[in-house]
This record gives sequence, C-alpha cells and structure tokens, in this order.
Amino acid sequence: MNIDSIETEDRGTELMALARFVAFALESAKTLEVEVAEFCLDKALRAVLDQIDEPSRMALTTSDIMLINRSALC
Repeated sequence: MNIDSIETEDRGTELMALARFVAFALESAKTLEVEVAEFCLDKALRAVLDQIDEPSRMALTTSDIMLINRSALC
C-alpha cells in the first residue's frame, strides 16, 4: 500500500467514527427534546456523511446504518 491509500483509509475511518458519534448525540438530543441541538446535530451529521467516500461507506455496520437512518436527514 502506498501512503496516499493509507491516508485515505484513515480519513474514511475517522469520518465514520465522527458520523457515529454525531448520530449518537443526535439521538440523545431527540430523547432530551432539545430542538436547537437536534437541528444543529442533524446538519453536522449530513455534513460529515457528505465527506465520506464510497469505500468507507461500505464499512458501515448494521448498527451504524440503523442509527443513521433513524436520524432526521432531510
């Protein structure tokens, strides 16, 4: 593997971890009925998901997909 492909893999892994974190925070905000935080976290999750490349998306687990699908992505 060359350096570029390793950096791309690392970037995808980090973005997936961030998406999981934001999706979890979004679910918590919904549970707590904190509407402003929920709105901002929804926007943040969409922004992170837009940055994830297709090979990294293939690494999503079933739990990841369920958590992200429960989010109110417009």
